[in-house]
Amino acid sequence: MNDATDRLDLRVILVGRTGLDAALRLDPGIDLARAGTPMEAIGELSSPLSSDSPASTLVIVGVEVQREMAAAGATRLVEFIGGLRTVDPGVRVLRMAGPGTGGGVTIGADLYDGMIEPGASAAAVREMTRARGPIQSVIAEPLQGPRTDEGLEELLAGGAAAPRPNATDERTTGDLVPVTLVLRGQDPQAACVALIRSRLGDPSIEFIAGDAGNASCAPVAWESQCYGHLRSSRTNAALLAPHARWMAAWMRLCDQQSQLRDAAFTDSLTGAKNRRYFDGFLARVLEQAREARRSVTVMVFDIDDFKKYNDKYGHDAGDEILREAVRLMRSVIRPSDCVCRIGGDEFGVIFNEPEGPRQEGSRPPSDVFGLAQRFQQQISAHRFPKLADLAPGTLTISGGLATFPWDGTTPEQLVSRADQLAMQSKRQGKNAITVGPGALRGGR
Repeated sequence: MNDATDRLDLRVILVGRTGLDAALRLDPGIDLARAGTPMEAIGELSSPLSSDSPASTLVIVGVEVQREMAAAGATRLVEFIGGLRTVDPGVRVLRMAGPGTGGGVTIGADLYDGMIEPGASAAAVREMTRARGPIQSVIAEPLQGPRTDEGLEELLAGGAAAPRPNATDERTTGDLVPVTLVLRGQDPQAACVALIRSRLGDPSIEFIAGDAGNASCAPVAWESQCYGHLRSSRTNAALLAPHARWMAAWMRLCDQQSQLRDAAFTDSLTGAKNRRYFDGFLARVLEQAREARRSVTVMVFDIDDFKKYNDKYGHDAGDEILREAVRLMRSVIRPSDCVCRIGGDEFGVIFNEPEGPRQEGSRPPSDVFGLAQRFQQQISAHRFPKLADLAPGTLTISGGLATFPWDGTTPEQLVSRADQLAMQSKRQGKNAITVGPGALRGGR
């Protein structure tokens, strides 16, 4: 593919040194990412900040990384490719050819989907996505390997009642599956139970949420937080205990990741999503709208004379105004819409109907304008206690509505147009919502 593309259509993740960076950067249709280790590659593939990236992805593994995984045995490679497939079943995993690719580096070579020669062009890389066979399957069952759980040998030596599997029959997949799930923001609970069953050779092990009320159960607890209990008809509580602690650590990590993810994308004052989330979400929504041939409308608005209220009544009053503005906007928008704080007193609202209009004959941009007007009326009539005798009827907003694809085809164009229309509302005397020609055209 030699012609330039007007949008990204292929994502390439380079793992370790490949020497392909310069060539791939010349292709405007390639979204290029780099990862130093296999684990970083899985994290990059699952990153929520890459929501605007293409659906098609290639992962290319450098020679040094191949050597490291080969030295660790085939299990490491299976876990790596299996982790990638868990995140994206359609991902293609290629290996770099080069000096030293003979011998040990070829361990597990058949698990890759192909090989790239050093100095390959972007066109050659793209060719791997077209002239390709079926994606290589990865063994779903865990491979045989040594037990790594700390304290387990001591428990077994102490006469634990549960039978101990023979060392040659033990199976483990390590922690890569729960790591992948946590990185994707998914619950690792089921994966942890499956791993524990495999490690102990006991299919009767199950997780019971809450209080199991059974002394033979092992609590899955981290500090003061108890997530539930592990129960088995064959393995006693003492033997389950270290696995329960291991599982609790993963569940606690999942909670922390969720909290960090929320904090990274949420405005702490108002509870609205922040500018980082706004940019990523809008890019993803526009890509989906482009494929589905539907419209998306963006509203940019701010509070008229906000600084005056902030200076006269104090920052507490200003904070209350911002929080109430978000609450009122959420009360009128739809579940699929999103309100974000993108500046001091500036907000952006993405009106998005992934399933299309709910009623036949409805006109999405016009419907959105009606929602915006309802919000405008609500905030004008709302009583803000900290504004004392000047409430209600004091606050007004000025905003602008721009609609994809008529008012802009990229996130930058759409936001810029909505901002221009909001400024036009200000110039016309404030307390107004100015609609772009796209919304009018889309509503016909």
